[in-house]
Amino acid sequence: MIKQNTDVTRDLSAAFLNDIDQIIGLSNLKQGDAVANLDYGVTAANLGATAVAFPSSTQDVAAIIKSAFAHGISIVPQGGRTGLVGGSISMPGQIVLSTARLNGTVEIYPIERVAVVEAGVTLQALQAAASEHHLEPGIDLPSRGSATIGGMVSTNAGGISAFRYGVMRHRVLGLEVVLPDGSIFSDLTRVVKNAAGYDLKHLFIGAEGTLGIVTKVAIKLEPVPAATATALFGLPCVEAALEATRLGLNAQYGQMRAAEAIWNSFFALTAGEHRWSATDYSPDYPVNLILSLGGGNVSAVFLPPFGSPADR
Repeated sequence: MIKQNTDVTRDLSAAFLNDIDQIIGLSNLKQGDAVANLDYGVTAANLGATAVAFPSSTQDVAAIIKSAFAHGISIVPQGGRTGLVGGSISMPGQIVLSTARLNGTVEIYPIERVAVVEAGVTLQALQAAASEHHLEPGIDLPSRGSATIGGMVSTNAGGISAFRYGVMRHRVLGLEVVLPDGSIFSDLTRVVKNAAGYDLKHLFIGAEGTLGIVTKVAIKLEPVPAATATALFGLPCVEAALEATRLGLNAQYGQMRAAEAIWNSFFALTAGEHRWSATDYSPDYPVNLILSLGGGNVSAVFLPPFGSPADR
């Protein structure tokens, strides 16, 4: 929630810093060289702010927001700083509010197939906790080790499983959010069948923190299939990739779990970076398509995945 600041070069006031000290302690407020020593993620401009605050609870976040509002300080919320669209860029005179310490809660409800997590929990941590119950969050990203659930909600993250399970908007059942005035909106419902009034959580999903800072999330989980199979196709055009994806969605054996189309230039760049090659696969196709299938047993996914020729 970035407010317009007409004097972005000024330092934070002593009164504001005193408030932060009372709320989280100055040891949890990084300034000057301490900010420069933090990992800025994909761009150094993420940490252009005068200071970075590390609250550890929803109440801490609410208190910081109230103080920043009172002192006219702009706040830039940040999660894992993995976004590529500049949503975390900050400037002098602003304060970054990091959710890194909001990572202490991962509650799994296996019968309901729901997880309730704090915003700073990484996707990988959620995946690991859910896997103990043979469940998964239904979304996956290459940056799983650093991308946080709160950041994924705020950016409406998608990933390679979107064809099967949807984007983040489709995974969220409930939210806890600190609003711009420091008040707390909390609706951590854990049921899909909820027909009571306005569904306010969708205002915050994909809002990039402009309407409030997500502090806790209730997210749907999916059962992990007993067996999986992944195939890489070299295809001549986008139309062929769409047709292959359609066949995957209608597979006779198993269910499609993920689909990712990779254009030739990016495929070559990525394969070169990771030093990947295969003697039985040419890197020269215009479109490369990865499909992942899952089923109840090995035979369900290792039989011809797209059915018999008559089904095509």
